[in-house]
Amino acid sequence: MLESIRKRRNSIVILVAFAAIIIVFIFWGAGPSNNDNQNKTAVAIVDGMEIPVREYAALYKKEVDYYRSTFKGQFTDDVARKMDLKHRSLDILINRALALKDADAKSIKVAPEDIQAAIRSIPAFTKNGAFDKDTYFKVLSANRISPAEFERSIEDDILTGKVRETVVKDLSVTDDEVKAAYKKEMRKVNFSYAAFDGDRLKNSIKVTDEEGQAFLKDNGSAFMVPVKIKAFYAFIGYKDAASKAKVTDDDIKAFYEKNKDQYALPERVKARHILVRPTPGAADMNKAKSDAKAKLEDIIKKIKAGAKFAEMAKKHSEDPGSAKAGGDLDWFGRGVMIKPFEETAFSLKKGEMSGTIETEFGYHVILVEDKKDPSARPLSEVSADIKRNLTFDKARAFAKDTASLLGAKLKEMKDIAEMKKAANDAGLKAAVTEPFSEADKRIELVSNEMLRDVVFGLRAGEVSPAVETHEGVYVIKAVEKIDAHVPDYKAVSARVKAMLILKKADETAKKKAEELLAKAKGGGDLAALAKAEGVAIDETGLFSKSQGFIPRVGAFSGDKPALFDLEEKSPYYPEVLEANGRYYVLKLKNAKEADESAYESMKEQLRARIKAEKQEEAVSAWLKDLRGKAKIKIFEDML
Repeated sequence: MLESIRKRRNSIVILVAFAAIIIVFIFWGAGPSNNDNQNKTAVAIVDGMEIPVREYAALYKKEVDYYRSTFKGQFTDDVARKMDLKHRSLDILINRALALKDADAKSIKVAPEDIQAAIRSIPAFTKNGAFDKDTYFKVLSANRISPAEFERSIEDDILTGKVRETVVKDLSVTDDEVKAAYKKEMRKVNFSYAAFDGDRLKNSIKVTDEEGQAFLKDNGSAFMVPVKIKAFYAFIGYKDAASKAKVTDDDIKAFYEKNKDQYALPERVKARHILVRPTPGAADMNKAKSDAKAKLEDIIKKIKAGAKFAEMAKKHSEDPGSAKAGGDLDWFGRGVMIKPFEETAFSLKKGEMSGTIETEFGYHVILVEDKKDPSARPLSEVSADIKRNLTFDKARAFAKDTASLLGAKLKEMKDIAEMKKAANDAGLKAAVTEPFSEADKRIELVSNEMLRDVVFGLRAGEVSPAVETHEGVYVIKAVEKIDAHVPDYKAVSARVKAMLILKKADETAKKKAEELLAKAKGGGDLAALAKAEGVAIDETGLFSKSQGFIPRVGAFSGDKPALFDLEEKSPYYPEVLEANGRYYVLKLKNAKEADESAYESMKEQLRARIKAEKQEEAVSAWLKDLRGKAKIKIFEDML
């Protein structure tokens, strides 16, 4: 299974389709940044350029989520560890940094219109199937990403794509290569096989207590009893505490006066605009820009001559988000629109129209319909919100103080009944657990991540500080703590012997298969040799490389091209094949060469795949060369 997972996602380590990386970071920010405090914020430094921890963490999470959603229960922590996803994710970001540096060295540039086209193609910024400028700014604002920062990351994304193209642009695939690949792809092979199953051998294997004790000593972690804690805990909810929290009108007024800034309304503008874009992808972009500007200037003349701005916007504006509404942008404050547009809008007076304004989206004309100076919302409008917030704050403070006072008393108490009485007297609900480990999700103190971290950080007899959660406040006492330990051999001897028997049986099965293969390759008869071992000979049936798995064996064949190259004069697969706990010796019985009648229909599909494989190899070699020349420092403790 691990091999198939790697096959499905392996190319991401080489370079990834860089155009997709921006989707990973759309809600995180993107692009390497420089920071003097490198050791604390960087996961790696590539030729002086920092790769921030936040970018690495975001991509690593994305990778884990991808595998977990794709392979469900098959993707275990052990599989994740074997795949080394942490370093694979970091490799992607290092490759990206090196690609950007190479693009700069090759003087590769990105045109503004390419950036615009990339942004407009991102689904997160569309509304009713089309790019929507308001949605674009709202999404970025909600995620604390400035348009300039986001657009720089898009530019980097396009740059990496362009520099990759310089690496692969001259690669081609000949007809002979396609024909050879077709013959190999469509050749069908049938194997005779002998399978050795450790499970069938385990009854013949004996294990002594001395062997079991030695095995436990060497493999203690497999039998480790985890840390267990018996805990007393008490809880007070914010809803219960709210009855103790009284908020007066004077409290509300005092809070309002002290925090008027929270209720300030910034300067705002109500405006309409008309947008005219240069023709996308025009051969002569300078002429396209000139034509767009001239068209807008003609529109402005008509408005000045008496045409209605809203009607002209409906007829001529190329902003899909506002054109149907006559260019209406409604009210907006500073920091929402791109800089040139914003500066012009806020410089105009009520009823005033701008001249031609150029932005990365094209050419605009703005009509300011109304303006509002900075002001504050009146107390009557916000008093209900203030009361609700003050009530919660007081309830929270009361709950925390009450839990803290109980915690101080619990330190001196050892009797559970005494602890429960003290909690009940203070108005808290109390409970005591049986010893539990971090795996016991049914326990409230484990299912809540915050409480779990606190309780397993306590020593025996220690009381936690008040722990605030979304629902209320807890205080916890570790009544008893049993440290993680390897149990005595007597307690787990049956498990130890069973595991050791399986291990020995597996090793024996593998050894028998290897011995059989060596004898068969030396000239022995496979069927006779297998019979002597009590193993039957079976057949896979004909299968091709395109099927992906070996029938009846279950092993992944996509990474074993030698299976399909075997001939009658040398029929044995050169090594023992392991699949699903069994060990296989494979001998080619017969083959059926490719039927060329389907060649024409598959030719171009094969050509595209071979070209993609060549491109991947070329990109891999290019990046390997860049890495060899670069100075790369990785902070392993940040992974």
